[in-house]
Amino acid sequence: MSIGNAVVSALLRSPFHRAMSGSIDLIRYTGRRSGRVITTPTQYATHGDDVVILVGHPESKQWWRNFSEACDIEVLVAGVWRPMRGRALVGADEPETVRPLLETYLARFPRAARSLDGTSSDERVRRSVVVECRPR
Repeated sequence: MSIGNAVVSALLRSPFHRAMSGSIDLIRYTGRRSGRVITTPTQYATHGDDVVILVGHPESKQWWRNFSEACDIEVLVAGVWRPMRGRALVGADEPETVRPLLETYLARFPRAARSLDGTSSDERVRRSVVVECRPR
């Protein structure tokens, strides 16, 4: 874990988590190949009871591939660990499932659209990968 991620993780676990926990969470999951427990901060939006995480520049990231099949994940939101099931959704494969989740995320974080390199809504959906976390 990088120093920046370690600092953010410590802050989110502390009584001072309110400074960041409205937009940053911690996710904790077991790596599908390594079997190691991995904890990392992500930016999130909520969609009902679900937590939605947009994977910025997914072609250069590997972590989200742990969720190519739904698996258990814990998400620390507002100082509380929530048991969830996470699943990676690729916009090119499931555009109608991804669209409302991406719209929710971009309504909360409009600047995130820059990481999708698309100009039209359909193009942004096709280029996106989101991890949808549902309560278990």
